[in-house]
Amino acid sequence: MDSKKPKETAGHISLPNHGVDWRFLLPIQENSRMLVIHSEDSDYDRSFHDLGIPFDAVSSDTFTADRSPLQFESGSFDIVSAPLGFGRQDRSGRQNQLAQTLLSVRSLIRAGGALLLGFSNRWDIRRKGGEFSHSSTIREMSHILQQAGFGTVHYYGAFPEPLTPEYIFPLNAQSLMFALNHRYQHKLPGYFLKLTRTPATKALLNFLPFFYVVARVDK
Repeated sequence: MDSKKPKETAGHISLPNHGVDWRFLLPIQENSRMLVIHSEDSDYDRSFHDLGIPFDAVSSDTFTADRSPLQFESGSFDIVSAPLGFGRQDRSGRQNQLAQTLLSVRSLIRAGGALLLGFSNRWDIRRKGGEFSHSSTIREMSHILQQAGFGTVHYYGAFPEPLTPEYIFPLNAQSLMFALNHRYQHKLPGYFLKLTRTPATKALLNFLPFFYVVARVDK
């Protein structure tokens, strides 16, 4: 799935020339209220400005274990988007800190809303997930989200970069196969691309460098 494909949402179809149209991942409606949790060195929130989508923004530095994210009332938002996580965590007890933060973030989201969260893959053989504040496997993340009270979850792969990926795709072998063949058809030998059309492609899903998850709050 090409991450830069325009999609009409809230009456807008234009795209920023420096970023990704994230709207196809998020259930944004015309009257949706969104909270964007961003890092100081990224232009993720700027992308939403350029897309004409209203939102509140806070720095990910405020979403740490010793600072409560509840500077807003419960049920204030339809969407909470944290593409790089909630700020740097202590190495010890990092998963517990994430679980506590997700409990607080969950309370901010109205019924029917959703959280977009980016995280690096603990099994990434390239070790290129340093942009993210959290490292986890999909199984671990699913368990933490369930414990925090989220309902349906959908995972997405992305590459080559987390905030400006050329491809964002549902986490299944067929979508990964399409993305690999589309990007590397003129850059890699044909025999390598043929390997991506085998059942082994499914195994590659476990070693992508980072993921995005959209976790819904059931009505």
